[in-house]
Amino acid sequence: MLWAIFPIIAQFFYTSVGYIQNFLTDCALPKKRAGALTIAHFPCFLLIIILLLAIFGRTVFILPLPNAIGLIIAGSINVFGSVYCYKAYQEGDTADVAIIGQLSPLISLGLGVLILGETVTVNQGIGLLLIMAAAFLIVFGGTSKKEREQPNIKVAIYTIISMFFSTLSDVVYVYALKGFTTDIYLLGRGLFFFFIGSILTVTVFFICRHSWRHAIKTTFFTGRKHSRNSFILLCEGIAIILAEFIFKYGLIIVPVIAMMTAVSKVAGLFLSLFFTIFLGRIFPKFIHGKRLTKKILMQYLIASVMIVSGVMIMT
Repeated sequence: MLWAIFPIIAQFFYTSVGYIQNFLTDCALPKKRAGALTIAHFPCFLLIIILLLAIFGRTVFILPLPNAIGLIIAGSINVFGSVYCYKAYQEGDTADVAIIGQLSPLISLGLGVLILGETVTVNQGIGLLLIMAAAFLIVFGGTSKKEREQPNIKVAIYTIISMFFSTLSDVVYVYALKGFTTDIYLLGRGLFFFFIGSILTVTVFFICRHSWRHAIKTTFFTGRKHSRNSFILLCEGIAIILAEFIFKYGLIIVPVIAMMTAVSKVAGLFLSLFFTIFLGRIFPKFIHGKRLTKKILMQYLIASVMIVSGVMIMT
């Protein structure tokens, strides 16, 4: 179970990133321009590539061409997942996204079976049903009449699409490195080509999406609060670097990828609920704006118990 340390620590940084992205998509970026945040991550991806070259030198290039291409594809897929994740943050709050995101182990199990040849047990099936029921409770279990009439369908759709792309990215990443000896140099090679794919995709978005370029310009360079937004983006970039290094190393040592995803998402769930309750009191703008009534907290608590039970049964 030593591998479980990696998704838990990584998820702390991922959750921090989620709240920063929630703030940027709500308070900084123009409405319907959440996907523009992918372009803003170009410097972060470039910095990671430079760091990898500085740490590992030419050894990052020592990988067969088909495997390198697979890693580049994984990085590209991950960027597409980020676009829909930002859209989910702009439509809902981080806690909702975290709970609906608990469906990702179901996606990772399915992709793991199809691509990696993993097997699904009865316990895993029962556990995943509990996780799905918890996500259903959050989407359709609004505590007011208005919320019941207008469930978080958009948040759910964007989150599920995002989870599909990010999980597919993880599976392709593992598949591309399957069969190699696990060591720190393998991590360096994997991350190098992964972020080459990410930076290429972001460059295509920059060239093709004029509205996104304009949104980035006004948010981080010329807008009234561009200095504040740029500093927040820098903090996010540092957290992303730490999270990716830790999580990607865990991926290459975990026995079953769905277990890595499940532990990561459960850790993220509790961190999100903790941050929502306490961070919302100090920095309310980092929370989407949902008023945390006792009924909503009870709803989250019930969903959390269902998810934890599901993960325990599944693993």
